[in-house]
Amino acid sequence: MSQLYRATAPDGLIQHPLDSMTLIFQRSSGITHMVADPVPAIIEAMAEDILTAADVAQRLSSSFDLEDTVDAADIVLARLVELCSLGLVEQV
Repeated sequence: MSQLYRATAPDGLIQHPLDSMTLIFQRSSGITHMVADPVPAIIEAMAEDILTAADVAQRLSSSFDLEDTVDAADIVLARLVELCSLGLVEQV
């Protein structure tokens, strides 16, 4: 069974684009994270839903042209694991 993930609620984050990076202030921790694409898109695609990496990849594919040769779900899973370590996403 695939692991489920939930992003921090949108009202718990303040995002500010800065050239090719995005600053994300996490209200609950008081920490500001500097992230690059595709992190902001992943957080936005997750909204307040509980999803698998494959679900997130599917949502992203509706907004972005993902290459067929790349396993998008594996890439999203790697980013979700990183986001868990930052506290921006949690496993549920």
